[in-house]
Amino acid sequence: MRTKDRYRKRKIIMAMAILAALIAASVSVTAYAKNAREVVIWDDGMEITVNTIRASAYDILANKGIILNNDDYLDLSRFSPEEDAYLTIYRAKDVFLTDDGQTRQVRGAGTVRRLLERCGVAVGERDRLSVSYDDLLYDGMQVTVSRAFDVVVRDYGADYSLTLTEGTVAQALELAGVTLEKDDFVLPEVGTPLAPGLTIHISRVTYKERQRTTALDYEVTNQKSASLTLGVVQIQQKGEKGEKESLYRDKYINGKLVGSTLLRETVRKPPVKEIRLVGTKAVRLKSGLEPISELKKPAAVKIGSDGVPEKYASVIVGTAKAYAGDTGTASGVRPKPGYIAVDPRQIPYGTQLWIVSNDGKYVYGYAAAADTGGFVAKKSCTVDLFMNSEAECSQWGHRGVTIYVLDLPKLDL
Repeated sequence: MRTKDRYRKRKIIMAMAILAALIAASVSVTAYAKNAREVVIWDDGMEITVNTIRASAYDILANKGIILNNDDYLDLSRFSPEEDAYLTIYRAKDVFLTDDGQTRQVRGAGTVRRLLERCGVAVGERDRLSVSYDDLLYDGMQVTVSRAFDVVVRDYGADYSLTLTEGTVAQALELAGVTLEKDDFVLPEVGTPLAPGLTIHISRVTYKERQRTTALDYEVTNQKSASLTLGVVQIQQKGEKGEKESLYRDKYINGKLVGSTLLRETVRKPPVKEIRLVGTKAVRLKSGLEPISELKKPAAVKIGSDGVPEKYASVIVGTAKAYAGDTGTASGVRPKPGYIAVDPRQIPYGTQLWIVSNDGKYVYGYAAAADTGGFVAKKSCTVDLFMNSEAECSQWGHRGVTIYVLDLPKLDL
């Protein structure tokens, strides 16, 4: 009996021990269930749910065998050590970052904003980012920062300042609200890419029509006349200038005239031809006339039987008066018959001449232009002939003369 009692007693003790263990385990499970919380882990898009009483996020990850690499990013913004929470793991990605035209490969995790902050890249208010700040990074992602710069559009009379990050001249014109007319042009050309500090010059082209009235010169026709003395010119029909009207198209660039195009011409009044009769009849001198001039005729000057030089350069038909007295001359030579007064603009000093009266009564003879006549201002005659006395001057009076300009060098008076 004693053995059976001991066996029963042992069973009772074992049963009580098991019951105590069960009670302890139940208490432990109840306490764990009461203190445990749910933590959701997002690991680069994969979701893992964990029930844990651990307070440290890193302990939770370690317990789940989740390893963080150097460039990975653990977002703890929604994690709580006491309540249900979230852990977000952003795995590092290789990204191409372009800033103001310079590209480099960088490694980052999380959002574009975090990448820019880690790389020390600040994006200004007027700069442009190719992606959103909140976009998540992925391998091979292109992140471009386009820096803002100023461009000036200079239109005739007005300037427009623009701030852009890219584009062409055409786009800058559109932003400035500038419209080019048919013939307007711009430099640089509209397809040119924009660059910092660029000034775009617009040239405005306008046209204006203009009428101009001008005179038309008349034609002069010379006809020989044997009834007029040699060198005498008589106008048979007076010439009259005509009139034409021209229509021009003037081209202006930014208000400045740069060229004109003749559109049409209209003759409003035709010119009238002038007909001149030119005398060919030689002066007939009375026989036995002696020259009044006291200057010695050069041997090279040959005078024909008609009293006209055999060779001469030209003929002037005009009128002559006479003067006397010891008045001196403009050229400095002492006055005497043969030295005559002229208009130097018509007959220069030193010119050698042969002069006869048109009525055939006088031969003044060989002469040289040596003085300026007082007649020049009044244009009262062609030449003034020096005489030895007032009586000779009175006898000469004011008469027509033919002046032969000899084909000889000018004298050095």
